[in-house]
Amino acid sequence: MEILLGLRPSHNWMAQVAEQFGTVPQSPNEFSYEKDNLLFKLNSLIIEPEKVAVILGEIRWEASLNTLKKSIDTNDYWILSFILSEAPHTYSFIHNNTKHQIKALKSTLFYSSKMTVDTIWPAGKRSRFITIGFHRDWICEKLGVDAGTSSNAPFISMLQSENGVYFQGISLFERIVSFDTLFSDSRSLNWALSVEAQCYELIVDFIGQIATIKSHLSDNKFSPCDIKRVMEVENRHFIATGMLPALTFLASEANMSLSKFKKCFRQIYGSAPYEYHLNLKLDIAKKLLLQNKWTVAEIATQLGYSSIASFNKVFKKKYNMNPTAIVNEHLNQLVYRIKSPDENQPE
Repeated sequence: MEILLGLRPSHNWMAQVAEQFGTVPQSPNEFSYEKDNLLFKLNSLIIEPEKVAVILGEIRWEASLNTLKKSIDTNDYWILSFILSEAPHTYSFIHNNTKHQIKALKSTLFYSSKMTVDTIWPAGKRSRFITIGFHRDWICEKLGVDAGTSSNAPFISMLQSENGVYFQGISLFERIVSFDTLFSDSRSLNWALSVEAQCYELIVDFIGQIATIKSHLSDNKFSPCDIKRVMEVENRHFIATGMLPALTFLASEANMSLSKFKKCFRQIYGSAPYEYHLNLKLDIAKKLLLQNKWTVAEIATQLGYSSIASFNKVFKKKYNMNPTAIVNEHLNQLVYRIKSPDENQPE
């Protein structure tokens, strides 16, 4: 089954998707199709009509399913996409009879509206994604730059291109957003505002990634192929809830010597492999703690720690506070915020 998704942010976007299922959306910003073990769910947030929209999607389909975004004549529109799947999904980028393919469990991708993008979703597995679609004039206005003026900034140079363009970023989005929170059925009053704020943060982080990776390439220490292989290894093996394989194995997966792998990894991610994996675990641990839904023991177990003591030790080393203290501090801040101004007035 193939579902056609539009590239331009539009109030009609959801209705056009629902029509392909022979139905109508629940609202202009929500569509959900559920039947037996099939799920295709979308939520949209129009930040500015015809200029920028955020799409949150959740898919679980037993048979083969792909979503297709067809090329349009200009590069006026751009998509920043973040995907997390239980099994690998496959992206195909097509432009001028040239095809590039990316297969991953988690991916960060940026592409222009001249690209045709075909995504094949893993059968019988859950996939979730966030896409931020925007007009390039909008992002240039937000950045305070002139889209028509030449620039040495890598991100602006990409926006000014009139060729079909795509860029694979580093999949660090789980440090910024919690998919479990964004895709929760029970939504807080400030859900839409929170989504918008986190999307701005994702854009800022991604712009920084482009500058960093372009800078690494200009150093001529590692080729684009080297960087791509290391990023693929990170994607497959650096899972917060799992154990990190031996570095010799990771280096062989990247087809590199151990020394070259460690140097290339540090240049891309800013830290050594084990340190990076530990920070990934602890960043997610802190996020889970502040949601106040799980005990410290439950979070430690989820992240692969055999004892609470060892988890507490590494957590305190990074944040200068043990897990319980950081939760209590967060709760105290929340209580302080909701107090009435009159509560602390002297009698």
